[in-house]
Amino acid sequence: MKMIKLASVGLALTVSTLPARATDLTDIAPPDPAASETAGFDAGRVGFSIRINDEIEADYRTFATLVMPGERVSLSSNEAVAFSTENGLETLSTTDAVWQAPDTPGYHVIEIRNRAGGLIRLNAFVLRPATEIEAGVLQGYAIGQYPQEPYRGHDAYLPPAGFIEVPPELHDLPISPHFTLGQFLCKQEGGPVRYAVVRERLLLKLERLLEEVNAHGWRTDGFVVMSGYRTPVYNAGIGNGRYSRHVYGGAADIYIDEDGDGIMDDLNRDGVLDRQDAAALYDFIDRMLTRPDWTDFHGGLGEYGSTSAHGPFVHVDERGWNARWGRS
Repeated sequence: MKMIKLASVGLALTVSTLPARATDLTDIAPPDPAASETAGFDAGRVGFSIRINDEIEADYRTFATLVMPGERVSLSSNEAVAFSTENGLETLSTTDAVWQAPDTPGYHVIEIRNRAGGLIRLNAFVLRPATEIEAGVLQGYAIGQYPQEPYRGHDAYLPPAGFIEVPPELHDLPISPHFTLGQFLCKQEGGPVRYAVVRERLLLKLERLLEEVNAHGWRTDGFVVMSGYRTPVYNAGIGNGRYSRHVYGGAADIYIDEDGDGIMDDLNRDGVLDRQDAAALYDFIDRMLTRPDWTDFHGGLGEYGSTSAHGPFVHVDERGWNARWGRS
């Protein structure tokens, strides 16, 4: 039977002190595909990859990219493929193509298929330009104000150039094998059309993390994204810092909840659901980020305990350098 430590008010988990670092994690190695298959986890890889604008490379059957109206998007595969979409596509060779985004915001699908029949479905979101924001409002949806100066001059903290337009029918749209667009929407009231930013490198990081935790033995088909994108106005309303990676679409607060009870699973297997389970996940991610094959995914990592509103969780982001908080 699982024991749950309850807060004095409500049904949230609580602990009074930070737990010590987990010490019983096995040595971490790159994911073993055979081990993942044995556990029943499908990483969603297709055996070839596509490089977008010479910056983001993905080998997943489903992925997403964010582009501005009229932007020319370069696509390059690591093997011979066929590119197809409804319009705007120029095939340059068996491995390269350019897609001309339309001038109006919307959602488009580009399919890339290799000779073995593997298929990448690239969901391309043509953004609603940030220049259309008036008095902190975009098409009736409150955005707020971004800092005029990027944090310490880093380009990752420049205000978004545009926003994904999200009508209700796109909430369940997969943007990677194990995550949907709706999981990253801000919790603020508004609609029916809402706006969001989800950075491609965050999706890559979350998918890699998911594959790693399954290889480690924490079986799950996805993370619960407790908080993804936040508008600056919402972020300020909950008292968070104005340079939070959430407002730039580059952060996710996550936990593992395979049994669906709304609480982090008993990851350290001590029979108690508490902050130490978040600590186990934190330590696992922290150790992975020391590996040479994880240098592209350096970012923030934070551990949080429970309140009357939520259980323990871990914050991850893709800021480009390692930052840590929440651990003793």
